[in-house]
Amino acid sequence: MINVLIADDEILVRIGLKTIIPWEDNGFRLVGEASDGNEALAIMERTPCDIVLTDIRMPGCDGLQLIERIKEKFPAAKCLILSSHNDFEYVQKALRLGAVDYILKLTMEPEELLAKLVRLKEEIEAQRLTATAATRLEMQAHLYGKEVKEKRMRDLLTKQCTPGEIRATFAEFHIPALNPPYRIVNLQLDAYEEVLEENNFQSEKLLTYTVANILTEILRKYDDGELVEIEGGRFAVITDYMEADMLLEMQEAVRTFLKLSVSVGYSDSLMSTDELYTGYLQAKTALEHRFYRGMGGIIAFDSLQYASPLETHVPWTQEQWIQLIEKQDEAAVLALLDQWTDSLREGPFRSPDMLREEWVELVHIFGHGLRPLKGDLYAVPPHRNRYPLHAVRQIETLEELYAWFCGWIGGYFQYYKTLATQQWRPEIAAVVQRIREHYDEPLKVSELAKEIGFTENYLSVLFKRETGETIMDFITRIRMDKARELLKDQHYKVYEIAEKVGYTDTNYFSKLFKKVEGIHPLEYRKTVLGRK
Repeated sequence: MINVLIADDEILVRIGLKTIIPWEDNGFRLVGEASDGNEALAIMERTPCDIVLTDIRMPGCDGLQLIERIKEKFPAAKCLILSSHNDFEYVQKALRLGAVDYILKLTMEPEELLAKLVRLKEEIEAQRLTATAATRLEMQAHLYGKEVKEKRMRDLLTKQCTPGEIRATFAEFHIPALNPPYRIVNLQLDAYEEVLEENNFQSEKLLTYTVANILTEILRKYDDGELVEIEGGRFAVITDYMEADMLLEMQEAVRTFLKLSVSVGYSDSLMSTDELYTGYLQAKTALEHRFYRGMGGIIAFDSLQYASPLETHVPWTQEQWIQLIEKQDEAAVLALLDQWTDSLREGPFRSPDMLREEWVELVHIFGHGLRPLKGDLYAVPPHRNRYPLHAVRQIETLEELYAWFCGWIGGYFQYYKTLATQQWRPEIAAVVQRIREHYDEPLKVSELAKEIGFTENYLSVLFKRETGETIMDFITRIRMDKARELLKDQHYKVYEIAEKVGYTDTNYFSKLFKKVEGIHPLEYRKTVLGRK
């Protein structure tokens, strides 16, 4: 709609103008009427106006003065003069002041006025489109420039670059020279995966954009530093102002505005920009140490004391765990887990990534314990909506991982006992066999039920009671088992594997795989093949 204001001191003229044209039918909205220029300006202060129909001769602030004031305060508004025959000299002056056209009140026909208004409406809409396109192009250019800068800065931090590349990037983007000593700071949004699942921020991009704005405002306050978004809710700051107050203020600002926790790790003092990559790795290592210290802290690299890889060993053997599992001695399993976790708390500390591999090894031992009963680790009900490898790879602190594992072990032994006494009804065994043989095909519960003469609801309830799993969870598990095998063969692409295990949507397949394994298919392939 185009907003129109009428300004005329004659009430009959105002009434006539309001009634001779079907305004809204033609895309116009009358937003007000005024009896003089001052009243018209007051309305325009409150309500945006696109077109002003104004008389020239009015008491107080007349039409000429009104046009002059409009061009100063509301330059986009268009003024159409309502003129009498003897006002021609004033009309010329009004046109010089910026009025776009005029119409004679005494001979005015509704069709003539409407034609002039429609022409102005088309001009306004064309100008709006041009302005919108220009704004969009300007915004795209700004975002493109920002993205290019951020990518270059991310490369400087996360890759080994030459001194020449570093200096060229700083010069290209007019980044102020750093005053040694400076440091690299890494900031991580805690419980990032859970935050994204809650979806309070509508999208990951909107969340990280909001956090970046908050952190940038803090940096601006201290007039220092370059902020770079890395990935997965992690940001890096290059700063030569290394005081705790700035880092604490960053944490507090994110907590206050977004109700989120942030962990911080920072490097040693650096004396040259050539050390950007070294500093980034130090800050990243410091941040990863929250695995031991918990989330929401500030950790300095020079405070870390990691053990040498040669010093580390696990205080248990596979045989110990298997013997306890076979005895179904849940209390002894929990005691051994508790003993091991205590030793991890005391140190010497190992790299969290190395330690996670030891927990992965433990998960595989529990899987090995099910083999004599022809059980499957992934058939154990997920604890707190996580499967074991997903938990090991995604849970962010040792204490949380220990607590999760203790909870999962209860479900593990329940499943173990079920396997030891398991005797499925023939109908359920038939459904299981059908799924194992045709997992790569579209499988519907209704069709499986029809094949054995059950209703869909009855089959679902009975299958869950007999196996401990829903039918769809069982299908997913069988498909993921096959996917893990196929991923060990580098000749297959991920989309080909997805199709081979019954998924036409590769993204959906990858999402399901990560929910089970804690990593995406390609990461799994690298992990498995790298282990060989």
